Amino acid sequence: MALRCPKALNRKCIDFDWVCTQAEFETWMETNSSKVNPTKVYPLPEFHKWIVEGGTNCEFEIIQPGSSNELLVDLVEKDPETFDTQFGLIPNLSLLFSIKSSHRFKKFSNSAAGWYKTMFDYHAMKSLGATIKPEYEPFVKLREAETYTYKHPSLMTSKEGFFQDDFYVFQHDDIHIAIKTLDQPAYKYFQADNAEVACDMKKFWALPRNIQLSSVCEEACVLALERALIRSYDKWPSPKAAWQFALAKTLSSITSGKWRAWGYENVFDVIKLFNEKYSNFYESFQKGVENGAVRYIDGYDSTRKLQEIQA
Repeated sequence: MALRCPKALNRKCIDFDWVCTQAEFETWMETNSSKVNPTKVYPLPEFHKWIVEGGTNCEFEIIQPGSSNELLVDLVEKDPETFDTQFGLIPNLSLLFSIKSSHRFKKFSNSAAGWYKTMFDYHAMKSLGATIKPEYEPFVKLREAETYTYKHPSLMTSKEGFFQDDFYVFQHDDIHIAIKTLDQPAYKYFQADNAEVACDMKKFWALPRNIQLSSVCEEACVLALERALIRSYDKWPSPKAAWQFALAKTLSSITSGKWRAWGYENVFDVIKLFNEKYSNFYESFQKGVENGAVRYIDGYDSTRKLQEIQA
C-alpha cells in the first residue's frame, strides 16, 4: 500500500510482505541480507511463512500448490496495472483490497490492534474506489477458506444451549434490558418467530438504520460486560476500552453471516452511536444489578456483590 497508494495508508508501516517461492526467498536472503541486518530468521511452517526480524521486518508467504497465493501470483503477473519495483511486483489497489478483505474477520486473542489496523485499511482503500472485481472472487473465496478455520456459535439452538459457558454470572437478557436505549433490546426487533436465539435477517433489513446500528452496538456492550468487565474489571483501562475490544470480537469471530458483514461496513456509525447513546452502558448495568433488575443466573451465589466477583 505504501508503494501503490500512499494516501490509503493512515499508519506507519511495520514490515514488508512478500509472496514467493522457497527458491525466491533463499535468493532474496542471499542478495538482501546485509541491507536488512537480520537478528532473527525463522519459519512458521504451519502458515508456510518465513519471518525475518532485524533493522527491517519482513514476512514471506511461500507459495503452495493449489493455494490462494498461487492464484494471486497469476493475477498479479497478468494484470497490466501491476508495476515492477526493486522490491518486487506491486498489485493494483483493488487486488490489495481483495487481500485485505479476505481476512477482515480473522480471529484474534489478546489484542484487537490487528483487527483495527485491517479495518481502517479496508475502509481507506474502499473510500478510494477499491472493489473486489469478479475475476478476483475465486481468489478471495479460497483465501477466506484458508483463513477462517474456526467455528462460530450456532444460533439454531435454545438459550440453554447457547449460554452454557462458565463465565456467565448474570442473566443475559436482563443485561440487554438494563443497557438498552430503545423501547426493547435491539435484537428483539429482528428475532425470528418462535425462536429464543435465532434472528430473521428479512426483519433486520426492514428496520430503521438506528435500530440496525443499535443491534451491533448493544451486542458489543453485552459482550464487554460478560467477557471482560464483570469478571475482570480492573484489567481494563475503562469500560470504553473493553467495549472497543468487544466490538472487534463481535465483528470477527463471535458472529458470522450478513449481520456481521453489515456491521463491518457500517462500523464508524456504530462507534459514533456508542459515543452518543451507549457510553454509560456500564453504569446502566450497575444500576440494574443494584435494583435487582439484572438477576444472577440460576445456581450462582447471589449473595456475592458485583465488586467481590470482579476482585
